[in-house]
Amino acid sequence: MRRVPAYVLAVLATVMTAVLMVLGTAGPASAHATLVSTDPAEGTVLPEAPGRVTFTFDEPVQLVPDGLLAFDAQGRRVELDASARGVEVTGRLSGGLDDGTYVVTWRVVSADGHPIAGSLTFHVGAPSPKVVAPQTGPADPGAVPTVQGIVHGLDYAALLLAGGLAVFLGWTARGVRLPDEVRRRAVRVLRGSCGVAVLAAAVAVPLAGAYQLGSGLGGTLDPSVLDPALVQDDLLVLALHVLGLGVAAWAAGRSRSPLGADLLTALAVWSPALVGHTRAYEPSTLLVVTDALHLTAGAVWLGGLAGLALVLSAVAGRPKDAADLLSRFSALAAGLLAALAVTGVLTGWRIVGSWSRLVEETYGRLLLVKIALVVVIIAIAAYNRFGLVPRVARDGGHEQRRLAAGLVRRTVLAEATLLVAVLGVTGFLTQKPPGGEASSGPRTADTGVVTGVAGEDLKVLAVLDPGPGLQRRLIVQVQDLAGDPLDLGAAPAVALRSDSVDLGTVPVSPSGAGTYAADVVFPHTGAWELQVSVRVDTFTSPVTTVDLKVR
Repeated sequence: MRRVPAYVLAVLATVMTAVLMVLGTAGPASAHATLVSTDPAEGTVLPEAPGRVTFTFDEPVQLVPDGLLAFDAQGRRVELDASARGVEVTGRLSGGLDDGTYVVTWRVVSADGHPIAGSLTFHVGAPSPKVVAPQTGPADPGAVPTVQGIVHGLDYAALLLAGGLAVFLGWTARGVRLPDEVRRRAVRVLRGSCGVAVLAAAVAVPLAGAYQLGSGLGGTLDPSVLDPALVQDDLLVLALHVLGLGVAAWAAGRSRSPLGADLLTALAVWSPALVGHTRAYEPSTLLVVTDALHLTAGAVWLGGLAGLALVLSAVAGRPKDAADLLSRFSALAAGLLAALAVTGVLTGWRIVGSWSRLVEETYGRLLLVKIALVVVIIAIAAYNRFGLVPRVARDGGHEQRRLAAGLVRRTVLAEATLLVAVLGVTGFLTQKPPGGEASSGPRTADTGVVTGVAGEDLKVLAVLDPGPGLQRRLIVQVQDLAGDPLDLGAAPAVALRSDSVDLGTVPVSPSGAGTYAADVVFPHTGAWELQVSVRVDTFTSPVTTVDLKVR
């Protein structure tokens, strides 16, 4: 039995150590922002008009243009001066608001780049008898996230191919005698990849603006989607693409690439790490650096595979050159495997944070698909390294070495194809917020009817409406044991709490016989305890407690 090389055991030990360290120390990571509280509270009846409204989130957010709008009961705009600072979004209202109902709509972007939205309703003096829904324009991204995933996947593939080919031609293949036509062909592929990557980065800019505004694909033609406040990160990526890949395309035609050109090319390859999910997780600096290393390893591997596929047929007739080229890349691939595994595990686990989210959320399932593809790639790479490369270097005759080089070329093409598939999955990962799906509203909560008994002869039913968002309408009905609603002299006292948050008493208003309603902003999903106290007479107030599951 052939002995496993020591450096392979060292790589595996490094990977396993990193896995154990990450799994042992990582806690659940936060997802995109969640609205924690509002001032005034949802549904509050105020004796006089407030001077401002405040929305508090669990992490810093960015307010999009026209992200905070106020409307009266007739759906007319009310003057409001909006600002955002840290976790708070504030709207200063003009004085002299008439009595009645007012609605404030909000739309912000989380630190991870995904938008969330909702609304707040409050009343001055007394609720208006009729409220017209405000016309706020489109708030559905439609097919934009899907198109973004495709564009980002294309960008990743072209960007990493260009950067990796620059390393292959400038370093891996240095000193290897390549025919001029073969080198020119590799340079054409590199420059074509540079052009595709820059084009994809340019298309991504208006797509990002349309996604954050929720204006759909048609909105990409609106100049407002190019507002620098919305797309500054995407503009930065585009600028780095143009600079770094422009230099790479120029340097590819030279006999030796200057070190400065290599550094600028690397900066272009690292650019997606500056705007990815890793910015929203702690320690952010470490994770951004880890993400950049992950991109570097992926680029060198993909570019090396593409380079081998382009030149192996030309050097197969020169076994020494073929063996030297394969040996260099093979030694480099071992380090790349360790780098990809360690950085991928660290970044992925820190973002996902728990085993259950790997199968319960789209982000986790896409990550599992990516891992499965990488495992297949590693298996092919191992076959290449330990099965085919020794046959190329072995002194078994010219024809045998030529056939072995041809087999290596075919398996290298298979590796490169699967790596492109991995990058395609990565493109969609960038558009799937970990910890829940981003939409035009807060995360979805889905609950059914729950029932409790108050005292000896009262029954309480509670239900959250099935509409989307963590801002939900709670309906409570008091019945007799026969199931008939009871008219009460006073509204029941309703309170909500979870293990971590106590919302206290929630104001409810009558909506029918024995039926009361309240609009509630849930700070988080999970188990909530609803307590209902029914005032029967001066001395009797039976209480019941039921559990609500907010998903």
